[in-house]
Amino acid sequence: MNRFLQPPALSRAAAIPYYPSSINDKKNGMLPLPAPPIAGLRTSLLIGLTLALVACKAEPPPPATRLDTASSPTAAGQVRRLSALPAGVELRGKLSAAYGWTDNAGENLLVLAEQQEARGADGTQNATLYAAQYVLGQDRPRRLWMLSDGVTRCEFDASAAFDLDAIGFPDLNRDGALETIVGYRSACASDVSPNDYKLILHVGKTKYGLRGLDRQGVRWLDPDSGHLTGLPLPDDCSPQGQRALQAKGWEKDFEPPYLPGCYTDENDFTAAPPVFARHMRQQWFALMRQQEESWLKQQHE
Repeated sequence: MNRFLQPPALSRAAAIPYYPSSINDKKNGMLPLPAPPIAGLRTSLLIGLTLALVACKAEPPPPATRLDTASSPTAAGQVRRLSALPAGVELRGKLSAAYGWTDNAGENLLVLAEQQEARGADGTQNATLYAAQYVLGQDRPRRLWMLSDGVTRCEFDASAAFDLDAIGFPDLNRDGALETIVGYRSACASDVSPNDYKLILHVGKTKYGLRGLDRQGVRWLDPDSGHLTGLPLPDDCSPQGQRALQAKGWEKDFEPPYLPGCYTDENDFTAAPPVFARHMRQQWFALMRQQEESWLKQQHE
């Protein structure tokens, strides 16, 4: 708060009152502020008191720092959706999505593909996923990393699909090279039940992941009472958090660390910068919340 100094006493003569500037003001070249003449002394004092109150007000708080919860890139328009792949890029299955961007590492490409196979002679079925990041701009595309996952020899209904809402390109370590986040679900089931869900972060060639169950078929709307049944959406996937939620009697079909909507552990991030686990944790819960809302909306339709 700036100091407010009282004006000197006025004589009955027509002296001109003033507010002396501080030493810092003089150094900064600020001139004393003249006050009104004696005729307006009362008004002058009121104005002075008002200025003092204004000077004592706290400075407005700085804008809140934006959390790294968005999976969008740091520069708008940096990532673009592609409809075709450059020559030399391998595609295993049907193209699900492709993205291109340029950063400090060069020109990059992320390709996602899915493959659903017909049921074999033995009655089993396969569903596979393929993801890869390529670095372009050389003689031919160079694959930086590859991911292959899915369900094999499933005797029920095999499914595997990317969650395009989970795809992200943040720059968490602020080195100018975007990381990639890929989410996908898979299942071998004949009923409506939670899928295996994985949220994978690649920082260059290094992979980090959260792996658990999603919220498919967890909560149901009772048509008679209108109440929801089933395990509420967890907000803490630590072992203690999962056990505490189960202790309330919500879930009997699953055991920690496999409660629907939770990942099993954060072991991949033990030696990683804390921002990696923090961002992925936020993304996981945001995606589970979005899936829960979508699932409940389907029951209302």
